[in-house]
Amino acid sequence: MIKSMNVPNFGSFKSFVWDKSVRDSSNNSAKFKKLNIIYGRNYSGKTTLSRIFRSLQTGELPDKYKNPEFSVSTDSGIITQAEIPAADQQIRVYNRDFVDDHLGFLRDDEDEITPFAIIGSENKAIEKLIAEKEKELGNVEEKTGLRQEYATKNNEFRAAASARDTKKKDIENKLKNKATKSPTGIKHNSIYKDPNYNITKIKADIQTIRSRSLEVLDEKKRKEKEAVLGEVLLPDIKKKIAFTATISHLYEKANELLSKKIAPTEPIKELLDDAILQMWVKEGIPYHRNKRESCGFCGQTLPANLWQKLDEHFSKESSDLETALQQHIESIKKESELVDSIITIEVKDFYSTFHSSFDEAKKALEKEIARYKKMLESIIKSLEGRMADIFSPKPSLDLTDNCSEMTAKIAVINEIIDRNNKKTGSLEDDQKKAREELRLSEIAQFIKDIGLTGEEDKLAVLENKAKNLESETSKLQIKIQGIVKEVEALQIQIKDEKKGAEKVNNYLNHYFGHNGLRLEAVKDGETASFKFQILRGDDPAYNLSEGECSLISFCYFVAKLEDLDSKGKHLIIFIDDPISSLDSNHIFFVFSLIENLIAKSEKNAEDKDIYRYEQLFIATHNLEFFKYLKRLSRQNKKEREYFLLVGKKDFSTLEMMPAYLKNYVTEFNHLFSEIYTCSNPENATKEHHCFYNFGNNLRKFLEVFLFFKYPCVIKDTSRTNAERIKEFFKDDSTTEILVQRLTNEFSHLGKIFDRSVQPIDHDEISKLAKFVLKKIKDNDHTQFKYLLKSIDKPDPF
Repeated sequence: MIKSMNVPNFGSFKSFVWDKSVRDSSNNSAKFKKLNIIYGRNYSGKTTLSRIFRSLQTGELPDKYKNPEFSVSTDSGIITQAEIPAADQQIRVYNRDFVDDHLGFLRDDEDEITPFAIIGSENKAIEKLIAEKEKELGNVEEKTGLRQEYATKNNEFRAAASARDTKKKDIENKLKNKATKSPTGIKHNSIYKDPNYNITKIKADIQTIRSRSLEVLDEKKRKEKEAVLGEVLLPDIKKKIAFTATISHLYEKANELLSKKIAPTEPIKELLDDAILQMWVKEGIPYHRNKRESCGFCGQTLPANLWQKLDEHFSKESSDLETALQQHIESIKKESELVDSIITIEVKDFYSTFHSSFDEAKKALEKEIARYKKMLESIIKSLEGRMADIFSPKPSLDLTDNCSEMTAKIAVINEIIDRNNKKTGSLEDDQKKAREELRLSEIAQFIKDIGLTGEEDKLAVLENKAKNLESETSKLQIKIQGIVKEVEALQIQIKDEKKGAEKVNNYLNHYFGHNGLRLEAVKDGETASFKFQILRGDDPAYNLSEGECSLISFCYFVAKLEDLDSKGKHLIIFIDDPISSLDSNHIFFVFSLIENLIAKSEKNAEDKDIYRYEQLFIATHNLEFFKYLKRLSRQNKKEREYFLLVGKKDFSTLEMMPAYLKNYVTEFNHLFSEIYTCSNPENATKEHHCFYNFGNNLRKFLEVFLFFKYPCVIKDTSRTNAERIKEFFKDDSTTEILVQRLTNEFSHLGKIFDRSVQPIDHDEISKLAKFVLKKIKDNDHTQFKYLLKSIDKPDPF
């Protein structure tokens, strides 16, 4: 069964709004029921609604509709316009398209009428076989056979597919949010500089991470990559580190001076025996010679021959050695100063990529420089020892040379300088690589955070389940289709097109008493098949009236419900306005045809009521026909529903039918309700159609109301409607004139076409509507009270 529908767009035709807030009489959300009566004025969208049902029957969307959209809720799930080719719904629709497709002759004399066959001569064996196969096929409503098994399996598949799609959508949303969500998404992160990053790219990155087995960067590496992105172009480091070590020469010279032997001319034994005393004396000479007569230490008078004795002890040879020692010490100190200035560059001169390696190389070189300087200091210390004991030769020093180590460390730094200078040309590529590594690291972390692998495993399980169920459902569908074809092949053996034509003729004669027209199945000599033609008497009938066309087409539709494709099936039937220009007598017979051949129940073996349809929809614009439809058989009133199709400016709404229209059998109450609606000017925007039709509605209402109020004859002439209006409003000639003008200008536009294109004065209409209601109330308060009660509205005064 069809429960509800939503039609947001149906091309250039009206779209429908099914308001889910609409409640039925039991305050439940409104749904279609077993029997559904739909009333709507012309152009309210009935035909468009029927075309949606017909598309479910034919499996094709109607022609000339641009990108139609709709969804239909059924017992077996939701059907959208995308699923139409595979809808497979047992639906039969009577509307203008049905007539055009099957009874083209009624539109064009050169066209034909589609023949159909019903079960003809008795063939018990074949009928029994058909019955067995139909039993095997079963029925969804009765929960039997393959069709029920298919429905159950299809529901399981839909549920599994829904769970799969939900999980897939959940994963997709997480990926999409990570890729594009502001401000946390990759797309909006200024580090990555990719404003076009999307879900497709994050999927590709995830594949890259997995194929390369990439891990999340540790803190140190991440900061290094970020530092690369912060790099700006630096000037090349022009000067490299250079140093030529001379320690070997300094060692040789020092050993030469340390081992040199000298002796005083007249040595002073005391001084020779005490090197410290000798040094003390030597250092004191400059403070006493030619300056003092007495010793600055003890105060005694200096001997007269003191300076001669000391000069003979401290000879020129010792003085020259001392000078040589001091000069060599200065040379060594200069070497030490030179080695301190080897490193002429700083870490800030390098790109951040090389900061770590430069710091390590610099520390290694500084360590060797310290060793070098320590060796220089040891030489200086030895030389200073010889100066303190100038007459005593010293042993040679052992050379521990680290010049090769220093050279190697300098080479490492110079190699870093070369790589740093080359980086200027590759900085852009390096930053691109660092940006990619940072992005992949962030996505690798994201994969862990959401447990993507586990989610994908769950999705795979759901996909496998849905796939298996889909396969099982497909196999069942193929099996059902095979049996259906077998049934069709068996039915062909006993079909009889003549019986189809006879059935139409029977309905024409029995229900309408139309003996003049009949349908005849005629064999086509070329193909040996049958075709239908309409005869009037014994001659082909042409130039059929509109009423005759309507009679024949509807009888044809009802008879076709007995054809091989429809008989015995639980059908959903939609009938769109089966009457148009028919007189009231024919309207009743159309109702009788629907009542007796479609709506009326039958008794089964258990004496229970069964119906010939699964669900029945009837739409009409004719209030008289609508009056009869209220009498259609339906034992359970809870399975009957009434709807009102209301045409708005750009769309239509399918609403619950108001009580006054459902409960009363005349148009009189409806017209009163329309006038009541117009009495409130605030309704002009949401009930535009009431104001647009006000003139016509007011005219029709007053014709009925005033006829029964003033039925008398004056001077052998029946009062015209204008005279009755004049009588009713005799106390207010201004209002009477206004009523005359509106009821004429707005309901008869043939001679005053210009009036129809003028905007409607809503305030003018509201004032007049309110005045008419007030006049009715004043003239007959009791009738006015019950009119309000019939439409369930309060007194506006």
